[in-house]
Amino acid sequence: MKSTLVALIVAVGTLAAPGEWRVGESAVRVTCPMTVGGSFDVKTAALSGSVTASPGGSSALDGSLAVDLRTLDTGIDLRNEHLRTTYLEVDRGPDYQKATISAIDLKGLDRDAPAGKGSFTGSLTLHGTTKAVSGAVDIRRAGAGLQVTASFPINLSDFSIREPRYLGVGVKNTVQVQATFAVTR
Repeated sequence: MKSTLVALIVAVGTLAAPGEWRVGESAVRVTCPMTVGGSFDVKTAALSGSVTASPGGSSALDGSLAVDLRTLDTGIDLRNEHLRTTYLEVDRGPDYQKATISAIDLKGLDRDAPAGKGSFTGSLTLHGTTKAVSGAVDIRRAGAGLQVTASFPINLSDFSIREPRYLGVGVKNTVQVQATFAVTR
């Protein structure tokens, strides 16, 4: 669930070309496997931010991407409330209301013409904790901009998020984040 935030962060990998790239239309999905089998998705379109290529020709990006955790939707009102207040604790303040990815570094992509498949690393801040994350990124040209799809796993315990449990059913510790978004200059 918290991963959703992280998924949004992964999308920053598409901004390696010179100039500022701003996030446009987006879809973030966190797949939460359940302890009894099956899974459910947590979704939001509230991804925002911008990145620019770091000076010096490196594959690093300056800037950040953020997901507003208060907008996460599981499709069930009670589960939404438990996710937001009990596990993500969004009422604790600004450090708990967003998941932000920064210090993004792209691998396997041409910084001047970022298109194709590669990987990324970054720093994810979630639930008041910052940890390194890494995953896959696929960047395609789309009109005047780029379409980015990034995915990565998140271990909830790494971010001090309690084990989600309700009536004996829970979510496994590792969730998968996927963010698909458009970026334009």
